[in-house]
Amino acid sequence: MFIGREKEFNYLLEAFNRTSFEFGVIHGRRRVGKTTLIKEAIKGKNAIYFLAQQANMQMNLEFFSKQYGEFKGMGQIIYGTFYDLFKSIFESKDLIIVIDEFTYLTEVDKSFESMLQGLIDEYKDKSNIKLIISGSEIGMYENLFSHSRPLFNRQTFSLHLKECDYYESALYYKGYSNEDKVRAYAVFGGLPFYLSQIDHSIPLKDNICQLIVAENARFASEVQMLLTSELRSIQEYQSVLQAIHSGSTKLSEIDSKSGINDTSKTIKYVNKLIELEIIEKEHRFMDSPNSKKHLYKIKNNFIAFYYKFIWKHASARIMMESSDFYETFIQDELDDYVSIRFEKMCEQYLIRNFKKRHQIPLIQIGRYWYNSRKEKKDIEIDSCVLTKHGIYVYECKWTNGTVTQSIMEELILKGYELNAISYGAFSKKGFSKTLDDKIYDLISIDEFFI
Repeated sequence: MFIGREKEFNYLLEAFNRTSFEFGVIHGRRRVGKTTLIKEAIKGKNAIYFLAQQANMQMNLEFFSKQYGEFKGMGQIIYGTFYDLFKSIFESKDLIIVIDEFTYLTEVDKSFESMLQGLIDEYKDKSNIKLIISGSEIGMYENLFSHSRPLFNRQTFSLHLKECDYYESALYYKGYSNEDKVRAYAVFGGLPFYLSQIDHSIPLKDNICQLIVAENARFASEVQMLLTSELRSIQEYQSVLQAIHSGSTKLSEIDSKSGINDTSKTIKYVNKLIELEIIEKEHRFMDSPNSKKHLYKIKNNFIAFYYKFIWKHASARIMMESSDFYETFIQDELDDYVSIRFEKMCEQYLIRNFKKRHQIPLIQIGRYWYNSRKEKKDIEIDSCVLTKHGIYVYECKWTNGTVTQSIMEELILKGYELNAISYGAFSKKGFSKTLDDKIYDLISIDEFFI
């Protein structure tokens, strides 16, 4: 079932409809839905989808040749070389060729990229085929198209497929209340593979138990599988992730808490986890990317949930029934966990809707924090938006109380640090009747899913 991804889908259709030669690259982490998107985009078109195998070059050539021959009505022919096969492809008309897991080919034949470069240079001005390559290898795009590689500057477009945001994710579980849609995103994140397994005809608790908590659940070993398939020395990566989850946000803190005690090693682990889109380096709103005022956070909701509730209770998980485990370790703390992830959802909402609400585009968005000398404490503003007219600031409240005038007055005081011109709030339970929505930008979670 194909859900969401409208922007990416239309992007591909536009590329396919152009009359020129196109060489496109689609990349992103495993489970992000690259293959589903590609197959949906080529439906009904003159297209061949080839999944490269982790096998030698001769076997891949045989598979691809037979598939191409059958598509062209020539039977199961076998080309002598990939050069001969691709030369025939480039001489075709109005053809879309997709090669998934492209790096399997380049890994077993170091000359493959140079061969393809030569054919692209020869045919790019006289061919109208669309050649699309895709892959899950982390850093694939940067590696294949770096300045020193043969395919540098040959691509005509690239598409980095990332997790769905809260809105597109909710399309997978339309049957849930808006509150549970927020909770579901905080738990499962935005990878289409995970989302497709959620059954919204049963309570969210049951999905968590059946898909994550139960000893033999579909996603019971998902984090371990991800780490072992992409990384070596997973014990160190596990320690880094647990350190970040437990509140260590600076490199020195992560290094100490993880027990690695060597920041030169720890930063390598951290950077690899950033590359995997598991953690992120968050810069303070309006600061330079080179600023030292940055924090490390777990970016992926599913992994954040895993380290919050599952990893540290591994023994109990084996001993207990899944429903007992949920009621003991998750139930009472779930909304506290959701409140932290809710801030990112509010940011995603503003990215989607800010211009529609205020008739001006946002330029930058993020969190802001500082130490107040006057109040002698750390202050945080949940969401800040830079526009050409000035800065808008927002409070994000996932609590059982309404947002009141006193909360907004406190936000105004915090906003003085940024010379904010407008104030708003997001609320799980709505707003006090005394608040004027003509003065404040007030957004309930019911508006999240309109």
